[in-house]
Amino acid sequence: MQKKTRTEAGIIGQVSAYDNTAIPTIKPAPKKHRARVYMLKTGINGCTENEILRYCRLSSGRNYFSELERRLDICLERLEEKNPDGIGSHFRYRFTCRADVLRVIQLVNHNASVGGYCGLSQHEVNDILTLYPEYTAA
Repeated sequence: MQKKTRTEAGIIGQVSAYDNTAIPTIKPAPKKHRARVYMLKTGINGCTENEILRYCRLSSGRNYFSELERRLDICLERLEEKNPDGIGSHFRYRFTCRADVLRVIQLVNHNASVGGYCGLSQHEVNDILTLYPEYTAA
């Protein structure tokens, strides 16, 4: 008995109903990966907890920043910003130096290789590093 199935490339192929060999799939990136990559791509402007919620569709954006600080022993700069509605505020988090950015990139790529999903390519790494100057003016 034959049935048609769709592969990840979108090509229809013939697979036997009795064949139970594994079809290779690409795992989706986990929430932490999406949040960390977004943080890296914001550059020296940094991002807020609300932006993590909005653009990555994640909850509790502050936890992603705090975990990076604890895990990599880095310190992120925090700037308090008022909410658009005028009620309350959120912090804008920024990386303080390029060395911290490199540590986060290494963590992202290490976790991707261990987890079996796509990490950052060399081209993406170069693009991210151009967003951060060699040094920051005090």
